Amino acid sequence: MSSAQRRSLLFAGLILAGTAAMAQEGPAPAAPLPAPSLPGVVASGGPAVGPVDPQVVPGTGFSAPVEATAPAAPLAGGCTCGDRHGLSRWRWHRTQCKRHLQESVLGYPEEFNEWALGEAEYAHARTQAANGLAARMVFYHYDFVDGSSQLNLRGRDKLAMVATKLPTTFFPVVVERTPREPGLDAARKSTLLAELAQGSFPVPAERIVIGPSIAYGMTGFESLLIYGNQVQNLASGGAIGGGGATGFVGGGLGFTAGGLSGGAIGGLGGVR
Repeated sequence: MSSAQRRSLLFAGLILAGTAAMAQEGPAPAAPLPAPSLPGVVASGGPAVGPVDPQVVPGTGFSAPVEATAPAAPLAGGCTCGDRHGLSRWRWHRTQCKRHLQESVLGYPEEFNEWALGEAEYAHARTQAANGLAARMVFYHYDFVDGSSQLNLRGRDKLAMVATKLPTTFFPVVVERTPREPGLDAARKSTLLAELAQGSFPVPAERIVIGPSIAYGMTGFESLLIYGNQVQNLASGGAIGGGGATGFVGGGLGFTAGGLSGGAIGGLGGVR
C-alpha cells in the first residue's frame, strides 16, 4: 500500500470518528424564549421583563434613570468549553479548559498553601544542625584514657560542651561501646554520670546510654590520603591538584599563615 493510500485511509477514519462523536452528543437543546409580556410588567419573583418607562420624579418634571438588570454570570468553577461540539470540544477541554487544567495540573487557589520565604531551606538547615549536635554528644574511645574509664583532656573539654547543651536538647549522651573489653563501656558511663551530677542541671541515668557511634568516621587509609593531600597543598602554597599556586580549582591565589601568597612561596623554591 502506497503512502498516498495510507493518508487517504487515515483522513477517512478521522472524519468517521468526528461524525460518530457528533452523532452521540446530539444537537444542543435550544434556549427557551422568554414569554411575551407588556412593558413595565414585573414577573413574580424576578426582575422587570421588557422595556420599562422611566419614572417621573414628582414636582420636578424630570425622569429618573432606571438601572438595567445585569446578565446572569456563569457558574463558578464551571467548564469553559462553551458551545463547542465533537472533536473541537474534546481538544479544547484537554488543552484550554480552565476547569480541566485545575483538576489535573494547576490546582485550585483556595487549596494552595504557600510556604514562607526560605521555609524549605531553613527546615533543611535545622535538620542538619540537629543531626550534627546529636553526633557531637557521643563520647568515643579517644575521649578516654586508653583502657580505662577516666576522661582525657579532650574528653573533659567535650564534657564541658555537652553539659551546656543538655538543658536545651533532648538528645542522649552516648558512650561508644567496647565489645573487645566487656564492662569498660559501663564503667565509662558511670564516670560521665558522676561528673555530670556535680553540675546544676540534674541528669538522670537514662540520659546516658551505651551504643554505637552516630556518625561514620573515616578509615585509616582515607585519613592517610587526606593528610597527605593537606601536606602537599600546604607545601605548594594552597594549590589543589598541582599546576600552580592556586587556592581554588581554576584560579585564586593561596595564602600561608604568615600572609605570603602562593606565588611567593613558589619563588622560594618550595621551602618546607
